[in-house]
Amino acid sequence: MLSVAPLVAATMTGGVRRPYVLLVDDHEQSLRRLDQVVRGAGYPCQFATSAAEALARCDAQRPQVVVTDLSMPNLDGRGLAGWMSSRFPSVPLILMTGQALDTETVADLRRTFTAVLSKPLEVEGFLTWLERLMPARGISTRP
Repeated sequence: MLSVAPLVAATMTGGVRRPYVLLVDDHEQSLRRLDQVVRGAGYPCQFATSAAEALARCDAQRPQVVVTDLSMPNLDGRGLAGWMSSRFPSVPLILMTGQALDTETVADLRRTFTAVLSKPLEVEGFLTWLERLMPARGISTRP
């Protein structure tokens, strides 16, 4: 199981909360890989293995960006997006999915999500979205 304490602490700097990316996926291996990509690019992040856990994290501290999987048990990525849009309408949402989606479904999802990305994730494209949506990190870790 992934440890939460170091991730929560990573968003704090001297008692000041920093903007962070919230990663939501019920597949632990995918979540770990995504966490490595986001942290490797210099962004603080937290993660949740369910939409319910993500909602609790958002109540504790509003994220700057939410990256969520589409297919999750109980409340899926669309359900999470609906909740986020009603509670935090200014928070951009990025959807990741391994499902083959038809053009009409993708168009529908783009009305809710800032970006709809396929799994396996194309890292450079994903990081381009984060650069657009996150505040400056100070010193860039990317070439």
